[in-house]
Amino acid sequence: MNRRSFLKLTGLNMSLLGMVNSPLWSTKALATATAPAVSSLHQEHFASAFTDKHQQHHLALLKNNGTLVWKHVLEARAHAPVFHPNKPIVAIVARRPGFYLDLFDTDTGERLKQLQPTSGHHFYGHALFSIDGKTLITQENHYASGDGKIFVRDWETGTVLHEWPSYGIGPHQSCLMDKTTLVIANGGLKTHPDNDRKIENIDSMQPNVSFISLKDGRLMHQVTHPPELHQLSIRHLHVNQQGQVAVAFQYQGPKWDTVPLVGITDIKSDHIQYLTMPEPIRQRFKQYCGSVRFDASGKVLAVTTPRGGLVAFWSMEQQAFLNNTVLMDVCGLKETSKAFEFMVSTGRGKFFHINALEKKAQLVQKFNDLQWDNHLT
Repeated sequence: MNRRSFLKLTGLNMSLLGMVNSPLWSTKALATATAPAVSSLHQEHFASAFTDKHQQHHLALLKNNGTLVWKHVLEARAHAPVFHPNKPIVAIVARRPGFYLDLFDTDTGERLKQLQPTSGHHFYGHALFSIDGKTLITQENHYASGDGKIFVRDWETGTVLHEWPSYGIGPHQSCLMDKTTLVIANGGLKTHPDNDRKIENIDSMQPNVSFISLKDGRLMHQVTHPPELHQLSIRHLHVNQQGQVAVAFQYQGPKWDTVPLVGITDIKSDHIQYLTMPEPIRQRFKQYCGSVRFDASGKVLAVTTPRGGLVAFWSMEQQAFLNNTVLMDVCGLKETSKAFEFMVSTGRGKFFHINALEKKAQLVQKFNDLQWDNHLT
């Protein structure tokens, strides 16, 4: 896609470009936001997978000041951890193509259980618990057909309670809109674990965002890219209190194409609204977004790019670019309990706090000789 087509598609104009340096980005514009209450069970901790200097893979639980509480060896590289909503449990999912999901006691670091994907399937690195904590939801690839699947399990027994289509190919991540609605990022990439980095449908891929009912698995709503952006893989997403769904992309087309990399949609929208950023920043993303999260207020969006070595921020009230912070090999990202504040991790062993309005990164902790993996929780 050329630059003229991109600007037309995103609706970018000179007035919006001028807004980047306007007083809109002062704290006065956003400081009225208030953070919602945060569950106290896991409020004092966060978790991440990492790889040490011997290429051994681990899960770590840490205090908010970066102090290590415990670590546990994993059988293969992992991707994203997730806390149980009302029990001292954290789950960690193997990186795609993943064939294990481990559950740990956060108090002791003991591994409680390991779950495997359904026969003929693999995990995509992400999972989530239902709001009541009774079930575990995973995205899986039926690799013989390439069909994306959603599985709902009783996490204590591992029993599959429901198996539904994801209504697309490559369901990488999903989030809860509410207790009965799931939103899925179908990345569009058909792969097989025998050669998982080979994309088998690069010319015909059709990524989408699908909203499904957790009552019966029916498709409630779906949004897609226009045809010219069919190679814009939708990989990660997050939902705020207002029901906005942020989606972050990884472009599979030519590296010189000018394409959007971040978008917003919702269950009532018929399209994805692409968020703009200054062109030098967009180029620095190198067509790759790592993680995407709203802050605690839901009014600021953050996206990381490890390839570009930066974190970028947008105002959701204006749906416009705020600023960015440069941090080498940054990818892991989570909101803190404070409005506008995030914690990030890097592949160089570091954790930082960043306030999106102050554009200031504060080092929390540095670990030598290890690489934090892609996601924090």
